[in-house]
Amino acid sequence: MKILAVDDDPDFRAILEPALARQGFTDVTLAESGEDALRIIRDSPVEFECFILDIQMPGMDGIELCRRIRGLDGYRDAVCVMNTSLSDRKYIDSAFAAGATDYLTKPIDEIEIRARLGMTERLVNERRKTRMSVPPTGVIATPSVGFNDSIPMKRIEGAIDAFAMENYLKTLGIFRAFSMSAFAVKVANARQIYDMDGGAVFGEVMLDVGTCLSDCMKAHGRMISYFGGGQFVCLIEGQRAWSREGFSATLSEYILEFEAIYEDLGITMPIIEVGEAVAYRASYTKSRARIFQDALNAVQPLDLGGRYMM
Repeated sequence: MKILAVDDDPDFRAILEPALARQGFTDVTLAESGEDALRIIRDSPVEFECFILDIQMPGMDGIELCRRIRGLDGYRDAVCVMNTSLSDRKYIDSAFAAGATDYLTKPIDEIEIRARLGMTERLVNERRKTRMSVPPTGVIATPSVGFNDSIPMKRIEGAIDAFAMENYLKTLGIFRAFSMSAFAVKVANARQIYDMDGGAVFGEVMLDVGTCLSDCMKAHGRMISYFGGGQFVCLIEGQRAWSREGFSATLSEYILEFEAIYEDLGITMPIIEVGEAVAYRASYTKSRARIFQDALNAVQPLDLGGRYMM
């Protein structure tokens, strides 16, 4: 796994590189600033697969650098691991919103490096296999996705992948975690869209639904993940200002804006179902991902005047 580690502290860089090597991560390049990192990325003949970014740096901080990396060709879905001390954990929300995948804590803990970067390496290997399955240059092919495949949604504000969403929950202290809730949104006729219109169109429809979700989540703080099969999970802090009925009605109105375009193109309109919000509870502490499955299981059809019912 080709890693670029960015930290303005030379003493920390001197400690980090051998610590990574002892855990088997030897293809490591070091940078001392955000500007230095962007130059190295630009000049590298081989793309980096993982970035370890210090959050607090003079000039361009790690959060802005993460956002800039996400905007580079070929790096929209790169793995960005934030390196943070306990004192600046308050920046974690902004880091994940900028596209962070995971985090490491300072001072260095080699057990944590092995565990977190081990998971990261597995994710990188899966993405590498996916890229290898793409037809070679010169072969005409329509970009397509499998029904249960993940779909890159980095162009949608607030969208992160499921792996990053679970890692985000792990960053929260116990009291903050108990203020969180998750709710799911399903495209009830997702399989029909996939079978009738094909994988390429299905992917574009899911991106449209994700964009509508992002617009609806403005008031609640955007954190949205696509789980495949036409299923999304959203995280919100508290439920006081959130109503399933109100959210469903607003989301349906946004979806309806695509009706004329879809009709002209002969694309099947998505039928949306929104689930009740599931509050974080103590049983989720050992397995954060359970809240996502419980949220998905909580989705039931909601009558909104018949327009969006099967």
